[in-house]
Amino acid sequence: MMKMLAKALVATATALTASVAFAFPVNLTSVSGSFENAVGGSNVNGEGTSQIRWGYSSGYGQSGYNFNGTAPLPQTILDNDAFVLGSLTHINKPVTGDGITGVDLAVNLGFDGFGDNGGSSGTFVFAHDETPNTAPVVTGQTYTCASWFLFLCLDWSKIDVVENVGDVDDQIWILDEYVTSTDFQLGNNLYSLDLLGFEGDLETFLTAENAITSVNLMARLNVTELPVPEPGTMALLGLGLLGLGAARKRARQ
Repeated sequence: MMKMLAKALVATATALTASVAFAFPVNLTSVSGSFENAVGGSNVNGEGTSQIRWGYSSGYGQSGYNFNGTAPLPQTILDNDAFVLGSLTHINKPVTGDGITGVDLAVNLGFDGFGDNGGSSGTFVFAHDETPNTAPVVTGQTYTCASWFLFLCLDWSKIDVVENVGDVDDQIWILDEYVTSTDFQLGNNLYSLDLLGFEGDLETFLTAENAITSVNLMARLNVTELPVPEPGTMALLGLGLLGLGAARKRARQ
C-alpha cells in the first residue's frame, strides 16, 4: 500500500513540473508587419503596410523599406534561443526631396502548440540617415596659372579635379524595441516575446547609393511562469501525504 501511494505522489509531483521540461517545441505560424509613424520625409507613402517609400524618383524609383516575415511557415521553435522573425530590406535610390529620419515597424506573431493558439506583438523603432546622392571625389588633376605677366604665365601649379560623383551610404539603426502585448499561454505554459534587434548583434547597417541591403530581425520566446495547480490536484497531493504518514505510523505500531 505504501509503495503504491508513494508512486502516486511521485507521479503527481512530476505532473506539476512536467510543463517546464516540455515547454518546447512550439510553432511560429504567422508573421506580419507594417510601417508606422514615419518621421519627416517627402512624398511618403505606404504607411500601414509592409512596404514604405519616400522621396521623388529621379528615374530609378523611390527609396524605402520592405518587411518580409520569415518563410516557410510554420517554423518550429525548439528552445528559447533567438530565431528569425523576418527581414528588413532597405532600398537606397538617388531621390530628390527629404528622406525620413525614423519609422516604426509593428510586428504581429502567431504561435501554436499543445493544442492551443496564441500570439504576441511588438514594435521596432528605426532611425534613418538619408545622405546626399553623391559626394565630392578627386577624379584627376589639372594645371592652373598662379602668376601672370601680361598674357604670359610665370608660375603653373597642379590642382585636383573634384566632381560630385562619389557614393554616400545611408545608415539605419535601431533606437528601441518593445513588446506591446501580454504573455500568452500554450498548454500549461506561459510565454513572453522578446524582440532582440538585428541578427549578429548589429547596432547599425549601411546601404550604398542605388543598392539594396537586407538584415534579419531576431526575437526570442521565454517561458516566464507556470500556472498554479488546480485545487483538485493540490487536494490529491495533500490527501496522499496524509495517507502516507498514517500508513507509516501504523507500520511502526
